Amino acid sequence: MKTLFYALTAIGVFACSPDAPVVSDRNNVDWSTYLGDPGRSHYSVLEQITRDNVSLLEEAWSYDSGELRDGGSTMYTSPLVVDGILYGLSPRLVAFALDAATGEELWRYDDGGSGAAQRGMMWWENDEQARLFYVAGRELIALDPDSGQLISEFGDNGKLDLTPTDKSGPLFTSVPGIVFEESLVLGFSTSESATSHAGVIRAYSTIDGEELWRFNSLPLTGGLGSETWEEGSLVTAGGANNWTGMTLDEERALLFVPTGSATPDFYGAARKGENLFANSLLALDARTGELRWHYQTVRHDLWDRDLPSPPTLVQLERNGVLIDAVAVTTKSGHLFVFNRDTGESLYDIYEVEALSSNLPDEQAAPTQPVSSVAFTRQTFEMTTRNPEAVAFVTDVVKDLDQRPFAPPTLAGTLFFPSYDGGAEWGGSAFDPNNNKLILNAQEIGGIIRLYEIPVGFSNRNVYAQNCGACHGIDRQGTDEGPSLEGISERMSAGDVTEILREGRGRMPAFDSLSQIERNAVISFVRSPDLEGDRDEPSTEMDYAFAGYLRVRDHEGLPGNTPPWGTLNSIDMATGEIDWQVPFGNYPTHPDLNYGAESYGGPVVTASGLIFIGATPDRKFSVYDTRDGALLWQADLPAAGFATPAMYSVEGRQFVVIAAGGGRMGPPSGSGYIAFALPD
Repeated sequence: MKTLFYALTAIGVFACSPDAPVVSDRNNVDWSTYLGDPGRSHYSVLEQITRDNVSLLEEAWSYDSGELRDGGSTMYTSPLVVDGILYGLSPRLVAFALDAATGEELWRYDDGGSGAAQRGMMWWENDEQARLFYVAGRELIALDPDSGQLISEFGDNGKLDLTPTDKSGPLFTSVPGIVFEESLVLGFSTSESATSHAGVIRAYSTIDGEELWRFNSLPLTGGLGSETWEEGSLVTAGGANNWTGMTLDEERALLFVPTGSATPDFYGAARKGENLFANSLLALDARTGELRWHYQTVRHDLWDRDLPSPPTLVQLERNGVLIDAVAVTTKSGHLFVFNRDTGESLYDIYEVEALSSNLPDEQAAPTQPVSSVAFTRQTFEMTTRNPEAVAFVTDVVKDLDQRPFAPPTLAGTLFFPSYDGGAEWGGSAFDPNNNKLILNAQEIGGIIRLYEIPVGFSNRNVYAQNCGACHGIDRQGTDEGPSLEGISERMSAGDVTEILREGRGRMPAFDSLSQIERNAVISFVRSPDLEGDRDEPSTEMDYAFAGYLRVRDHEGLPGNTPPWGTLNSIDMATGEIDWQVPFGNYPTHPDLNYGAESYGGPVVTASGLIFIGATPDRKFSVYDTRDGALLWQADLPAAGFATPAMYSVEGRQFVVIAAGGGRMGPPSGSGYIAFALPD
């Protein structure tokens, strides 16, 4: 099988994004790479659907991909389309192939797992063969795209274990890697606690799965970057991993890798120093893994401000010269843009003073770098929606430290925007016709609160370190995980054990816990008021994160003034916001039009359209790139928390989105919905 992206020919070519493939046949255009191309431009050269006819869009086909996962099933996948065949994943990570024009099923491959979050697949081919790759939990899987069967000569009979170290802790990969020549480059996700694996970027052979090179994004002791860590701290540190995907400049063979925070999050006494290469953009040689340049956006992160999405390759004009650049969006709502070759910032960056911590042994960085370009507000503004909301939120925030870069405390710190941004994993689209960056963003406040873990091991201690961040310190639940109160009445100890071992819904497996630790968690979850009988006393005070809490009012809406979610166009030359419109609604209040949190990204077309789902109100929408005007909208069976894919088959343009729901309220879904103009 061959993709239809070829070099420039004498017939019918047209402009596209600076690093996207050029096509010579508009009748058949693939979407063979996650987010459209290795430069993650989210851009399509197709222009059959226009501002004038977009109102005629209709459902062309739909496909039910299979069973939901237990407990809040989600489906974030952006499918691939190659030679008229669509490849996708179900919520349980069953791989499948469809006729991309009709939705007719061609084959399915069931790995037998319970499923996990996964944003897409990877396509590789040479003159002789093609392969389809995806990751399910810890395993990289290689399939024959014609039959859906495992490629036996790859890894261990078609599968490769991606576990990087002997260290215990959750491990999974939820985003496609980069395919370059005969290599596949991957990062991974791990926990936010002391059990997390050390970050490493690894390249594997697409032929047999052999490791070709690695870059230790969490430095080795004595290695590159280790001078920014206190001596001895790298022995127990983790994180600085690439969990959100990466970007490739094929011409330069240059890989752009954003990294996560060092762990443990929020309390960094065990990892003193600036903590390279956490919270950084790395430019690596795609053939060798050699570091070319880097920039750290947050030093000694105490706020979970890791870089949330793959960078976007862009161009901007300065003094009449067109510059190849890479754009990085952040959870704090800032935009960093760097020269691809040199790492020079193309927007002003200034240093701001950060506050010191009053917690024992914590040493916050004295200053932090801040980009001069922001696409969200930077301070919390109290809601004015109604008196009840004002009174409720006033009580929530009255004792919180609201100063910029205030470190976490026992009393609590309010920071804005919250854990999920600002920008999130959906990423940004580049419109090369106008040199504009298109992205969705959210604005809601977050609360960071720590609590003391007293001297002496306890059931509560183990629960706090492994479960408290999502389910709350007293099992009351947070925005990230449901309440566990009363769970002993709903589940047996065996049921809880199975969930800890295998995971469920958005929760990863905690199969790395020892039997003693597992028993401690189960005891606390089912009987929090009883002391465990296997406790082993510790000798030092520690601090744990109280959970992912947002500032919401009495009705569960954001406790700040709107907009709560926006769609934005940024002029790359100046960094100015070209336009900004409210984006999405909450299902409980569908007519406010104040915007909402969103997950998933946009796709921009050559005809000046923006296609995007991402919002909890189950809408799939089309906006005008000129001014953000809403041009068309359809209801999905479940929210489309995924980035669409754009392609054409035999001259007909399609856009397809996975409608998986499962966040911010029901329903969950397993449907893929394709839209096109009437045939």
